Amino acid sequence: MKSTGFFGMTVMLSAAVGLGALVATVAPRAGAGTGSGAGAAALAPASIDSSQLKLAPPPPPAAAVAPPSFADLAERAIPSVVQIASTTYVSDQQDPHEMFRDNPLFRRFFDEEQQPEEDPDGEPPPRSRPQQSGGSGFFFTTDGYIMTNRHVVEKAEELRVRTSDDREFDAKLVGVDPYLDLAVIKIESDQPVAALPLGSSDALRVGEWVLAIGNPIMYRNSVTAGVVSGKGRRLGFDAAELGDYIQTDAAINFGNSGGPLLNARGEVIGINTAIVRNGGNPFRGREGLIEGIGFALPIDAARRSLDQLVSTGTVRRGYLGVSVGPLSADGASFNGLPDNKGAVVQRVDPDTPAAKAGVQQADVILAVDGRPISNSTELVNAISAKRPGDTVRLDVWRYDTQAKTGQKLAFNVTLAERRIGLEEEEGRAVPTPAPREAESETSLGITVRPVRPEMREPLEKRGVRGVLVTEVDPTSNAYREGLRPGAVITDVNGKPTPTVADFRTVVQGIKPGDVVRVIVRTTDGGDQGLIFFRAPAAKK
Repeated sequence: MKSTGFFGMTVMLSAAVGLGALVATVAPRAGAGTGSGAGAAALAPASIDSSQLKLAPPPPPAAAVAPPSFADLAERAIPSVVQIASTTYVSDQQDPHEMFRDNPLFRRFFDEEQQPEEDPDGEPPPRSRPQQSGGSGFFFTTDGYIMTNRHVVEKAEELRVRTSDDREFDAKLVGVDPYLDLAVIKIESDQPVAALPLGSSDALRVGEWVLAIGNPIMYRNSVTAGVVSGKGRRLGFDAAELGDYIQTDAAINFGNSGGPLLNARGEVIGINTAIVRNGGNPFRGREGLIEGIGFALPIDAARRSLDQLVSTGTVRRGYLGVSVGPLSADGASFNGLPDNKGAVVQRVDPDTPAAKAGVQQADVILAVDGRPISNSTELVNAISAKRPGDTVRLDVWRYDTQAKTGQKLAFNVTLAERRIGLEEEEGRAVPTPAPREAESETSLGITVRPVRPEMREPLEKRGVRGVLVTEVDPTSNAYREGLRPGAVITDVNGKPTPTVADFRTVVQGIKPGDVVRVIVRTTDGGDQGLIFFRAPAAKK
């Protein structure tokens, strides 16, 4: 991840230099005369009438923003926030007293009858010990339902909840969302509990005040304030994870997970979920946590799961059966589209709803049920918000690379159930460095060679034929768009490239400045995708 601190310092230095230059230009030096000569002329300030400068008018008095007080809001909200203690029991094979049993000074303290029994194979039975962790949560109903993060409670064998007035309850796990860091637990209370109202994260604006409440480390009922720093952040912790997160500079620490992020009206607009850690990069300072960057799961994403979570204990989501990526400006130009709004179909998995409906690789999905799709993330979220068995209408743009024309198509797709990430994926082969013989460098900045025999067999079993990329010029557009050595190129601009000769023939027909589309596969033939880039301009 990029270090904002490092680049922030660069901006500050540039601003300081710019300000100094401005002052040196318009402000006369103390004691400076009106001497003549080149040096004097260069240093002499220009005569400027400030009335001629187009300065911004002063803001009206009503524009002033008074520092807010969150005391009343915190007082109302704290009774709804709880501390969650999660206990699991882990196997402990080592007897903590074992080191003392064979010591003559301590042997007498251990009665042989107290030693652990051995199993028939002579091994002592494994013992278990409690392992505790914790987090936060909040009541969202008056009858004891609590929202929190999945990672706070998912593996718990025992759950205890402590309220702000020091009452403790046993809690049961109601359900977890497999694709959001979201869980619901419940306590039984003979009295109604104070519940927090749910707001709208979709209506949230960058710059709004927000309040985070939770139990960081051992400091219960902690309140921190900040603003919404950004929306729509993808964390990338897990390829199967859904959700665009709210970024905030309100302090979030270990133990805050699952606590509410509130707007200025006291409504929950997010669930505090994650913080950022750096790895000791010299440009990022010492290793540790990044201050001022925390993330919360938007409450509108959680709302869509609540009914299923409470009624069934899990969430079933729709599945299309495609791998999609963003549409770049070059990709839009290649496809003859006016802008880069939409999602490019990188791969269509066989025997999936998309394949059965007729969706093809390289299609650009423009809308779902008439609602425009701006990017691939919006498509994933739109499909995942549906349930298995739902039928959706996809508006698709399909470009014919031979006819050089495109057309808009519509497909009705009946969704299956999303299962991605619920089973472990098979490991993918690591590309093996290829020898340099029989390589061919092209004008695109890409060097290719035939696929090695030991790689060719698994590819051909999948019906994949192509050329192996051995080098990509780091200054080329292909490199900038993500093409790397180890990829297998199977198609260029809609024309198959099973051999180096085929690849060269296609590339020779590409003009400088043309947009190029390549289809790439991994060396095991498993993953595939599309890359768009512009051919280098002609050298002068």
